[in-house]
Amino acid sequence: MSNDVPRNPAGVQRALLIGVEKVAGFPNLPQAHTDVLRMRDFLVKSRGYQPENIVIMMHHHTVLPHLYPSRANMLHEIDLLVKCTSQHDRIFFYYTGHGDQVTCRHNSEPDNKDEAILTYTGKRIIDNLLKERLVDPLPQGAKLFALWDCCHSHTVLDLEHSNCNGLWRTPLKVLTGLARKTKSLGKRLSANILKDSSEGRFSSKDDSQSRNVSLAIDGVDLCRVSSPDSYLPPCSFNCPMTLPEDRDKAYVVSLSACKDNELAYDDNVTGETVTKFFIEYLESNPRPSYRELLSYIREKVDEITRRRIQAINPTCKTTHHPHHLQRLSENEVEIDDWRKCEHHHGHGDDDDENDTSTLNSQQPSYSSHYRLDMSQIIEL
Repeated sequence: MSNDVPRNPAGVQRALLIGVEKVAGFPNLPQAHTDVLRMRDFLVKSRGYQPENIVIMMHHHTVLPHLYPSRANMLHEIDLLVKCTSQHDRIFFYYTGHGDQVTCRHNSEPDNKDEAILTYTGKRIIDNLLKERLVDPLPQGAKLFALWDCCHSHTVLDLEHSNCNGLWRTPLKVLTGLARKTKSLGKRLSANILKDSSEGRFSSKDDSQSRNVSLAIDGVDLCRVSSPDSYLPPCSFNCPMTLPEDRDKAYVVSLSACKDNELAYDDNVTGETVTKFFIEYLESNPRPSYRELLSYIREKVDEITRRRIQAINPTCKTTHHPHHLQRLSENEVEIDDWRKCEHHHGHGDDDDENDTSTLNSQQPSYSSHYRLDMSQIIEL
C-alpha cells in the first residue's frame, strides 16, 4: 500500500462488492464481473484492505451460490456487513449493474419515483430499503463510501444532501456547536437558512429529487423526514457544513455514475466504465479531494458521451455504431428517440447550477449524510 494513502489505525476496513452482469430483459454488461475483480485488487493493493474482509457477490462459477447477487443474498450480506461495523470502521460498498426507477407507493419521494438496483434474478431493491439496511444502523463514527455504477443512482441511498456537493467554488456556511445551545437559536438559524435557500436556490431538473437537511438541536432532530410542512428547506447549493465534532451519525458518502433522471453508459470496446475511471485516478493520485476525483470522472464520462452523440447523430461524419456504449434501464429509449433530444453541449464547474440533463448527458455526482467539504481528502 502506498505511504500516501490515509491510514485508519483505530478501525477495520471492510468491503462488499456486487456485480450483476446479466438480467433478463436488460442488455448484458460484459464489464461488470471484470470491474468487481478489478475493484477488489485495487482495495487490497492500493488501499490496505485485507482480502478476508472483502466479500464478492456475482453470478459466476467461481462464487459460492450463497453469494450469487439475488435479493435475499444481497440483503443478507448487507446486514452482516453492518452488524459487524463498529464506531471507527470504514465500509466500502460497490454495486455495478442495472439501476431503475419505479413508482413510489409510500409518499416518500417528491417525484413519486423510487430509485432501485436490480438483482441477477431481475428483482429490485429500492432506495428506502437500501438506506434502512445499509445506512441507518451504522454507528456514530463509522464511515461508509458507496460507489454505484448504474443508471438512476444519484439518490439511491436517500441521503439528505444530494444537491449541494457540486463542483462550484463558493464560500461555505458552517454549522457550529452554537446551533445546539437553545431551540430558539436553532429556529432562528433555520429561518435564516430558509431565507438564504430561497434566494440562492439553483435551477435544476433534480430539484424534485432533493432531500431535506437534518439539524440536531439539544438532541432533537428538527427535520428527520421529508414533509410538506417541514420548516427546514430541501438540500440546495448553500446548505451549511457540519463540523466533525457535531456529527451524530455515521459519515456516509455516495458516488453515483449519473443523476436520477439519467442513464449510465459503458464503452465495451475500450472497457471504459465509471468504475475504471474511479480506480485509475485513485491509483495515480492516492490522496485526491472529492472535487478532484469527481472532476476527473466527469471529464472521462463526457468523452464517452461525446462519442455516443457522434455515433447517433445523423449529421456526424462518423459511422460508428453506438450499441457498445449502452447501459440501459427498463426505461430504455430507442436510438431514434435520442435523436429527438436536444444536444447537450457539455458542462464545466458550474454545470450543477444550470443542469440541462437530457438523455444525452450523464453527470456522476455525490450525495451524503452531511454536506461534503469538496476540498477534503477522500477516505476509503
